[in-house]
Amino acid sequence: MLKTYNPSDIAPPFGHYDHGVEAVNVSRLLHVSGQIGVEPDGTVPDDVAAQIECVWRNIEAVLADAGMTTANVVRTITYMLDADYVPLLAAARKRHLGADHKAASTTIVVAGLVRPGWKVEIDAVAVA
Repeated sequence: MLKTYNPSDIAPPFGHYDHGVEAVNVSRLLHVSGQIGVEPDGTVPDDVAAQIECVWRNIEAVLADAGMTTANVVRTITYMLDADYVPLLAAARKRHLGADHKAASTTIVVAGLVRPGWKVEIDAVAVA
């Protein structure tokens, strides 16, 4: 069970996330390494929206392999090359997590990722 925290004495979340998420009575904790927009065949789409979708498909594949879904995600950290990606990232996050599930979130603009061409990386924490 997840309990969320959005105290009234601080500003509300700026997007589709909660300020705090507590996992109550869980027995499994999964850390999903940073996933990037690399397709199963090793190709990297040029388009950032396509990379974001690929990132989420990769996260979902790791979760599924562990017998979990995005409903189990309690936290994400997103690294991106450009703040202009925020609307695309926010829409994808809401689409993949679902309108009623938000999770805790941190988003960081970085100068670069490990390989040229990578535009977004997201890691996640899930509980069951």
